Amino acid sequence: MQKRFLAVAESLKNPTMMLSGLWLLHSDEPLMIQWLIDACRPIWQANHQVMKRIDLTSPKSWHEVTQELASLSLFEESTAIILSGKHKPDDAILSQLIDFANDAKAGTSTHHLIWLLPKQDKKSQNTKAFKLFDQHGLIIHGTIQNESERRALLMAKAQDFKLSLTPDAWQMLMSHTQHDLLTAYQTLWRLSYAHTLPSQSQLAVIDVPDLSTLLSEGGVFSVFDLSDALIQRQPNQCLKIINYLYQTNTAPSIILWAISKDIHLIAALRNGQDPQKLGIWRNKVLNYQNLANNISDGIISHWLTQVYEIDKAIKGLSQDNAWRLIRRLVLSICGVGVMTV
Repeated sequence: MQKRFLAVAESLKNPTMMLSGLWLLHSDEPLMIQWLIDACRPIWQANHQVMKRIDLTSPKSWHEVTQELASLSLFEESTAIILSGKHKPDDAILSQLIDFANDAKAGTSTHHLIWLLPKQDKKSQNTKAFKLFDQHGLIIHGTIQNESERRALLMAKAQDFKLSLTPDAWQMLMSHTQHDLLTAYQTLWRLSYAHTLPSQSQLAVIDVPDLSTLLSEGGVFSVFDLSDALIQRQPNQCLKIINYLYQTNTAPSIILWAISKDIHLIAALRNGQDPQKLGIWRNKVLNYQNLANNISDGIISHWLTQVYEIDKAIKGLSQDNAWRLIRRLVLSICGVGVMTV
């Protein structure tokens, strides 16, 4: 049997279940490996299963595993074995593991074996050992296929932290922590520390201002201040804020996210969309509309091209300096050196 990590993690929220048999998790995300162990631990404790870690330093280490499983009976304490290492079992060990898996399915063994492996490619997934765990146990795919899956994982963790992020806050967090699960998780932890209490039952709603303040570490300026100055076309104030954000090590991806969002809002207003439905605050509608009425579609297209170039620079896909490009785009939006289209 094969399952994605999130499906397994959700099932482990049932504290009354019993864990036994053969599991294999393959992942290049150390955090997901730790999450699995953390989710299993209270279930093991509830069923009096003693945790034991075994490192596979050689193929012979598998004998220690099978001896551990064979030395225990239903009338003794059960063991949850956490196995790490790439060495594969030989045919004799594979046969013993099949016997153990059958005993676990029959209820005559209450031991649990989790083998932790790095991400396995297609060739590795065709080995006898991998196929055995697939046929007689559970394969857990701990690989993140796309940003949508990373977001789903983080949303589950946010609920554990008693947090509920607004759609815009999620978009900002994902943009800021692109492809980095650990950084995103640490950000959620910091949000929970600042916005939740152990005794609360309802989820704390986190919006973009909350997230922006945390990401800029509570500084004098945030990307929100930049947005306000930008739509009012205040070039000197914009540069002052950008310089502060640069000096305080604010990630340029956060700044680009805020600028890009404003450009898309301006484009939507030029297309006749309702500012209220776009989520523009009432006290800022006039500034957005004034800016939208004083530019052309060609200028917006030029700005979006610059956004794309900045994104490439941030990701290291070009030799340009992202901060220099950000300053140039901000000045363009403020009307300094705006191209005529």
